[in-house]
Amino acid sequence: LELWLVRFLQDHPKAGRTEMLGASTLERQEVYHWLFKTSSTQKQNTRIRILLEEDAFNCILDDWRSLGYPFGQLVPSYATAIGSSGDRPDALAELIGIIVRNGVRVPTVRVERLHFAADTPYETNLSFTPPAPERVLDPEIAATVRRALLGVVEHGTAVRARDSFALPNTDPLPVGGKTGTGDNRFERFGADHRLIESRPVDRTATFVFFIGDRFFGTVTAYVPGAGSANYHFTSALAVQLFHALAPAFQPLIAAPDAAMPTRQTSTDGAAAGTPLPPKFD
Repeated sequence: LELWLVRFLQDHPKAGRTEMLGASTLERQEVYHWLFKTSSTQKQNTRIRILLEEDAFNCILDDWRSLGYPFGQLVPSYATAIGSSGDRPDALAELIGIIVRNGVRVPTVRVERLHFAADTPYETNLSFTPPAPERVLDPEIAATVRRALLGVVEHGTAVRARDSFALPNTDPLPVGGKTGTGDNRFERFGADHRLIESRPVDRTATFVFFIGDRFFGTVTAYVPGAGSANYHFTSALAVQLFHALAPAFQPLIAAPDAAMPTRQTSTDGAAAGTPLPPKFD
């Protein structure tokens, strides 16, 4: 409709509102054809409310980003409406990295260097120069979230991750994180709010974590498809995986600081495909 209006005003620069409405009757009916595929007023109103809700979440995203929300999308859900939002495992790990760095986002680098045709006339070295770090959260906010994440491991849903790592002098390294469980389904309800259909999509269990002030990442267990209805694990599984992997990470974590770059660790127990966002406990 916007494109049609631009063209119409180019051809009729002096046209008024009445003339514009009269000329656009067919175009408006065509644009809203999707709305009138059903004669049910209730279904039409539902479709209109969905559009209004999408617009509302776009406004919420703009507001959140003005306050430092570091991602380009916002999950449209009831959880988001009250101030929390699920996201993809890699985005969760990125968010934890921002918290660890006191509110500064450093770009995640998967490949730092490519070296081709060594010891030949065509030898080529390609290296990546990441953009400068960017502050996206106030340090006070990052510190507050960090304390809350430490509490989740100290006496919350991830307590089995406590004391998983130690420095060479045997002092335990602080571990913080957040757990989440997702039983993702498509559900249909009748007019009396009775459940008509519940179709499983997948089941996820996530533990997003940091270790000390240098390491962070995500552990995700994921079962896709209808078979996920046969599983009943919770985020405790992801925390147990993290604890079980601790011996493999310990040599890297115990290395001298000079030889220990900051790294993002992502351990995904998923099959092919991308899991839906978990709902956080």
